[in-house]
Amino acid sequence: MGYLFYETGGVEAGVDGFIEIRDPETDRVSNQTLQFQSKATTRRLPGDSEAKFHFPCSDKDIEYWLSGTMPTILIVTDLEHDIAYWKDLRAWFNVPANRASKRVTFEKVEDVFDASAALAIRTVSENGRAGSYYPPPRKQELLTPNLLRVSRLPETIFWAPTEMKTAKQLWYLVRQHDKYPDREVILRENALLSLRDLDTHPWREVCDPGAKEEFDAAEWAFSEDPDRERIFVNLLNLALQQMLSRDLRYDPKHRTLYFKPRSGPKKRRFEYRANLRDSGRDVALPYFKKKDKSQIAYWRHSAFSWQFLRIGREWFIQITPTYHYTRDGVQRDKFEADHLAGIKRQERNDAVRGQFIMWRELLISKSQDDLFGSAYPHLAFAPIDRLEADFGIDDKFWKASEGKASATDPGLFG
Repeated sequence: MGYLFYETGGVEAGVDGFIEIRDPETDRVSNQTLQFQSKATTRRLPGDSEAKFHFPCSDKDIEYWLSGTMPTILIVTDLEHDIAYWKDLRAWFNVPANRASKRVTFEKVEDVFDASAALAIRTVSENGRAGSYYPPPRKQELLTPNLLRVSRLPETIFWAPTEMKTAKQLWYLVRQHDKYPDREVILRENALLSLRDLDTHPWREVCDPGAKEEFDAAEWAFSEDPDRERIFVNLLNLALQQMLSRDLRYDPKHRTLYFKPRSGPKKRRFEYRANLRDSGRDVALPYFKKKDKSQIAYWRHSAFSWQFLRIGREWFIQITPTYHYTRDGVQRDKFEADHLAGIKRQERNDAVRGQFIMWRELLISKSQDDLFGSAYPHLAFAPIDRLEADFGIDDKFWKASEGKASATDPGLFG
């Protein structure tokens, strides 16, 4: 190939040498280098056929090869037939299916390691990462899990037969009797399951209250029957929506809850107390058209997705902060994906943690009585302790290397 070839010699951790690219016409070396791992065998190659074979790799080796700043190739030599093959490991293992298989597949015609591979080898060397990487010093760290403990679960599940065939039919008829009905009701196999007493208005109008049955909700919450557990989680999801319905609106497409805007063009701000001090956040913020500052282009809403998790004999809720974008507080903005991508590029770990703390304080406050009324009866949340880790990474070592969003990106500031 006309390239320079250096063996490491002595102790090595997964690299046997280096190849430096040289111009065969001028003999000029380029300082473009790649590293190689060499394997040789007299045994039959794994998965050997006329067209291909594969070579197994350990997770440790794969991680080592991919984490460096220099491209790495794997060279496998068949000593019995005096022929070698090669593969670009970074390109190969960047494919998730290849990474999962923990093996490198070699094509016997395309992957021969001889002079004909010179141009391809040179191309691989051009994909090196500039500079060097040194692991940052470790430190102890306190971690804030994005979990809350469910401190109050529903006590009773009500069941009653119904003639309703579809959820659409059920809710249409319910809203004929109550324009804003409670939500903690599901239709399943010609029956209603609810956290509300079905012998009350408006539910008695759409079921047979005389055949109503009551169950201890714990039978469902801690059942080993996956179908019963799914029903219980479904009721918890509806209970959460009902619990927050005064302040938040549900987006079924993304399965998120987001803050409703105030009436008019003014932003909505949520004040709360966190870490022994008062804090606040703009949770529904209008953005105005550039050409007409009196017209709202779109709204940005603080939002979160969630998942209920059962761990042993306890239930938890996992909170994932995000944002939601609308034209008017209800209809989704057609550029929501662009807005969301922009703000995700801008925000870092501290910002996401701050959002989680806000949602934590909101959910805990809804679990308690206040001046406006009693706490929601079917669901309550409590914080969990922070976790102490024996290692961590100082933020200054990774923040500087992350891409920065442009200040002109829409929806980032305000």
